[in-house]
Amino acid sequence: MGEFIQVFLMVLLSAVKFLFAVLPLLASSHRAWYLDMFIVAGGGSIGVLVFTYLGAIISNYLSRYHFFRFKFGKLKKLLHIKNTYGLIGLALLSPILISIPVGCIISASFEHDKGKIIRYQLLAVVFWSVLLFGLKGMFHIDISKKI
Repeated sequence: MGEFIQVFLMVLLSAVKFLFAVLPLLASSHRAWYLDMFIVAGGGSIGVLVFTYLGAIISNYLSRYHFFRFKFGKLKKLLHIKNTYGLIGLALLSPILISIPVGCIISASFEHDKGKIIRYQLLAVVFWSVLLFGLKGMFHIDISKKI
């Protein structure tokens, strides 16, 4: 039962803050690397689906109050990323640096095609999952021994 709860919590955590789920699994998981990869990719995918549709609702609500006209430094950086690299750049940075909810909400505020947002965000989640856990599996890296 403890294993099931741990997997469930990692799925929930990866849906909200992808990197906070990846780091403990890279450091101390005793499962095969590909199982951990599926756990975080599945959780991240659930987060993308939920927050893309929820993000459209939230961005419509916030646009009434001109929330995005405030002069926040981080928001300006995200706008610069979006304007320079488009939705692909925003999607690639969302799982690792920003977080899946924030990336989906910002993407939904600029792009009305939810299918496009979901495709890019899902590809980014799968890319980071395969990259991080693939490197662990390919090179047999055990971070817990190095810490």
